Amino acid sequence: MHVVLVGPELEENLSLRYLHGALAAAGHEVTLVQFDFPRDVERAAQQIVAARPDVAGFSMVFTRRAEEYAALIARTRELGCRALTVAGGHFAAFHPEQLLSDLPALDVVAIGEGGRVLCQIARDPRALSSIPGLVFRDGEELRRTPPAAPPEDLDELPWPTHRRPFDRYMGLPIVNMLGSRGCTHGCGFCSIAAWHKLCGGSRYRVRSPANIAGEMGCLYREGVRVFNFHDDNFLGRDAAANLARYRALRDALAAQGVGKIAFQIKARPDSIDPELFALLRSMGLFRVFLGIEAGTETSLRNLGRGQKLRDNVRALEILNGLDLHVAFNLLVLNPESTFEDLEGNVAFLRAHLDNPMNFCRTEIYQGTPLERRLRKQDRLLGDYWGLDYAIGDERAQRAFDLFRDAFHQRNFGAHPLHYLSGQVDYEHQLRMDFFGTTPEVRAAAKGFVRAVNANTVQHLDDVLREVRRGGGSEAFKRELFERVHADDERLHVEGQLVLRRIRDLGEVVAARRQGSSLRTRAAIAAAAAFALVSCRPPETAPMEAAPPPPPTTSGAPPEPAPDAGWFIEPPAADASFDAVALADAIATDTGFDAGSQQQKKDAGVKKDAGVYVPPVYTAPMEAAPPPPHHMEAAPLWKKGKKP
Repeated sequence: MHVVLVGPELEENLSLRYLHGALAAAGHEVTLVQFDFPRDVERAAQQIVAARPDVAGFSMVFTRRAEEYAALIARTRELGCRALTVAGGHFAAFHPEQLLSDLPALDVVAIGEGGRVLCQIARDPRALSSIPGLVFRDGEELRRTPPAAPPEDLDELPWPTHRRPFDRYMGLPIVNMLGSRGCTHGCGFCSIAAWHKLCGGSRYRVRSPANIAGEMGCLYREGVRVFNFHDDNFLGRDAAANLARYRALRDALAAQGVGKIAFQIKARPDSIDPELFALLRSMGLFRVFLGIEAGTETSLRNLGRGQKLRDNVRALEILNGLDLHVAFNLLVLNPESTFEDLEGNVAFLRAHLDNPMNFCRTEIYQGTPLERRLRKQDRLLGDYWGLDYAIGDERAQRAFDLFRDAFHQRNFGAHPLHYLSGQVDYEHQLRMDFFGTTPEVRAAAKGFVRAVNANTVQHLDDVLREVRRGGGSEAFKRELFERVHADDERLHVEGQLVLRRIRDLGEVVAARRQGSSLRTRAAIAAAAAFALVSCRPPETAPMEAAPPPPPTTSGAPPEPAPDAGWFIEPPAADASFDAVALADAIATDTGFDAGSQQQKKDAGVKKDAGVYVPPVYTAPMEAAPPPPHHMEAAPLWKKGKKP
């Protein structure tokens, strides 16, 4: 049977890749069709039709993209596709009857983890009534089969079919991983907990350390060096069990011959244990997306987080002390927020400027305790294509109305500034952990994060002052919009310069790592001299001594050089080889150094000090939630215009 799987893959999509692995293991032919943006509808529909599949599966996960998938399914049918169309994912699972009623081109909604269900459909698409976990159209009726139990033993599942050649970050092959499924907690706003409750079975299941290490070992031998764990919660509730689990993973990785790697995780603040994270850091942990979520006790309680404010503060102190890239998102408003609570969340940001972050309002997802509460109170706006609400406290709602449009581009636009802040810190951390850094480059990266966060807090403080004095005019909104956007443009330029500095330093490191022969050193010195005095390059083109990043192949990258002189610790062993000066020289040649002295001053670097001194401003980030799906008018389906 031929199955087409449709979903986004700007980065490797593990949900599609696990489905692909399960179907391939069962002997089915599988075609993946990438669908990232609304503009892709026609192209994706034509690719689906051209594949002539028996079954077409659509990854209908996010509310904000649901109508795009509806349009794609409809267009696929219009072009003559006769495949059985199946939608799965969070959004589809919570709205099966509505979707099948409103979307005639859709045949089936699968509820639950799709590997087994989709394999059963592919085995016999005519036997839908005997397959658990489905809602489907049977003539004029909609039928629902019994729930499909999720797999309890994750070690039995086929590994995902990682895309090759591997994605690369700064020349390092990177893949996405899962070590567990589900979450240990049930936050009141979270669609993840709601979905696992809907699907039944154990809410939190883990792979064995040996199974995880087996997959990582195979990928390592193919060249992968960076592993991005997408577990909703990387850690269980029991601290001793967590420590034993990751000691076992450390040993299993060693048995697999896995050397230097970097990996990133998501974790709750109340699970941050110093001993455990010292272990993880020694194993290659470089990034933690920390579930801060709120900066006041009231907000944490309203969101049903089950953690205290002191947990948030302690977690940041521990993780920052381990010199990790730590990012977070803050839900500064929720349906029950008061203005005073918003002030408290802004104060939390003001006190923690050292980490990349993003912020937004809490959004409403079907099946969550928060959705049920607002529905019971008759406070929900919109419909299942996008729910909305008004904040109960008038001043809190007015503050949101003032800053929503001004910060939309910074938080969720095509090139959001808060994402750039996280990118700067991410790239610097990965570069530092693999290749080393310099005091000035480190100061520039950390200083940029603090500058962005301090600027955000400054504008939020302006909004708070405006609301306190009873203001909130359209003139203020326009002025705020213009000021924030002007700062966005200015800070974007600064951020790109810092990124260039990080990447240029990496090229210098790459040149350094090619050997310590006199010829190599002479070439690098000539490059620096050329950059500094702007003389004509010799015919031997010494600037090519700093090669471009390696091409995208699946071969193993070279191991980090043993030369400690490039690292902040220990100090450079070769006093005659000035890494900072050389980086400055090459940066000058690339055009980076325009205004660099002011940048160094802004970054808190003391001239000739040899150490970085951060400036006094403050910071968090993973992909923060998308902008709310505000319905300006009735959705397409409500107008009687079926797609």
